[in-house]
Amino acid sequence: MVLVFIVLIVLLFVAGHYGLPEKVNPFAYQEAPSAIQLMRGAEPFRLQGKTDVGFLLVHGFEDSPYTMRNLADLLHSEGHTVIAPLLPGHGTNIKNFAKTRYEHWLTMVRETYFKERPRFRHFFLIGFSMGGNLCLTLASELGKRAQGNGVDRARLLASGREDMMPTGMITISAPVTLNGFLNGRLIIKDPRLFLTGVLKGFLRYISKAKSLTAEQVMNPWVGYGEAYTLPALHSFKLGVTRVKFLLHRIKAPLCLIHAKGDQTVHIENMHYIFRKAGSKEKCAYVLTLDENLTTHHVLVTHQLVREKVFHYVLKFVHDTLRGFDLKPAIFKPPGGKERWVDKLKRFRGFLSG
Repeated sequence: MVLVFIVLIVLLFVAGHYGLPEKVNPFAYQEAPSAIQLMRGAEPFRLQGKTDVGFLLVHGFEDSPYTMRNLADLLHSEGHTVIAPLLPGHGTNIKNFAKTRYEHWLTMVRETYFKERPRFRHFFLIGFSMGGNLCLTLASELGKRAQGNGVDRARLLASGREDMMPTGMITISAPVTLNGFLNGRLIIKDPRLFLTGVLKGFLRYISKAKSLTAEQVMNPWVGYGEAYTLPALHSFKLGVTRVKFLLHRIKAPLCLIHAKGDQTVHIENMHYIFRKAGSKEKCAYVLTLDENLTTHHVLVTHQLVREKVFHYVLKFVHDTLRGFDLKPAIFKPPGGKERWVDKLKRFRGFLSG
């Protein structure tokens, strides 16, 4: 009797974790939603620059390009081009979102990358949360294809360029596991995640903790905040783990940014990615937030640390690009306009005195 009970528990766990197999057309839901469907602030955007450096910014789960806008403006102010797509199902309503899966989000990132990469000499991937995971997955695919494996290798060379690899990549609060073992530790984000494979057959949504007004002010965000959409959440949970054992294929310079005490994606994810990534050049920054109003996850818009995040992003980009034959617009020369203005003011003051 005890054995039967144990077997039933194991079966429930396996069914709850994996669910029934689902056939997904990864190229579905790739068309942009109409303007009338979009949530205010969730619009995708492209900021055209003057340098030969481009950036693909990828938002997170239930998120929108709004999260990446300030970072995009900063990169664009240095003359670079920034592309921030809206992932399928996001930024409209949870009914649309329930139809989409991890494969649809990855396809959007992959197709955008193949379209934009040939236009630039240098190209960076920057992803927040699930967006960071999608960037890692894409980079692992590119690493495999660059070695001559995979049927899609021809697409890497379709533009007539030898190298379609990213110049560098940055992930912010990126997961490779939500519930499970990492670095010998059991990580549990939410016990309900163990049963999404079963729950999604009976429920469409599960509630989220209601965010405080202070949290929304300190950590502005545009996305689906009212509930988790179970079919999409289940796909997300399974999808993020795919790259876990493929990180060694990633060869591009890598920068990881995470907060200690992140309540959404445990910081062990960052440690694991850092250890397993095949990049010869990699760095990691750990931030500490002295507040208990937010989840310490959405660092890109957080009032207390976003400037630090931007500083680390720019430092990594500048360090990675240093040594290349770059246009002057990329690095501000030491004798800037402000210095000459100050000198002129001092000279005028000397004459008037």
